[in-house]
Amino acid sequence: MPATPRPPQPTRSAAEARYRALRDAAFRAAGADLAVAGIVAELRSIDAAALDAVGGWSGRRVDWPWHMLAAAWRRNHPDRFEAAAWRDGMLCGLVLGRPAPKAPHLSLYWIEANPNPANPLRRNVALALFEPARRYALALGKAELRLIDPLPAMVPFYCSPALGFELVTPAKGGPYCRRSI
Repeated sequence: MPATPRPPQPTRSAAEARYRALRDAAFRAAGADLAVAGIVAELRSIDAAALDAVGGWSGRRVDWPWHMLAAAWRRNHPDRFEAAAWRDGMLCGLVLGRPAPKAPHLSLYWIEANPNPANPLRRNVALALFEPARRYALALGKAELRLIDPLPAMVPFYCSPALGFELVTPAKGGPYCRRSI
């Protein structure tokens, strides 16, 4: 009896297109939800303009190498979640993460807000970045957002009632903040 042929595997470009469409849908839905809450932001993928803009930020808590991170994650993770939040022509924040392959969560590894005091989303950058992440996670069938190895100074903010995360400190591995979605 001949072996049953395996179904063709999706190409890398097909996977990229599929996940890009899911991210774009998450950006549109999140933008509408945020606007209802009075938070106006343009949400899109991390592009060359975002990478150029983040290079001009001063007073950053951590000098994340966004150029290298974005390139590596694009090369290795077609299912990645990436977002740049803009308002009034200013890059307000960036986030980068990916869904866990076998667990029900979307992990966010790098999150950064523009430290400029004139940032028009100053107090709302996290909301503007977490809402499309939530939408994307739901589209992938995930039930939780995780902030992996958060900066200790940011944990009280992430765990505030406004954002609703809780800190988890497992016996093995680093700390993370989680929130059901």
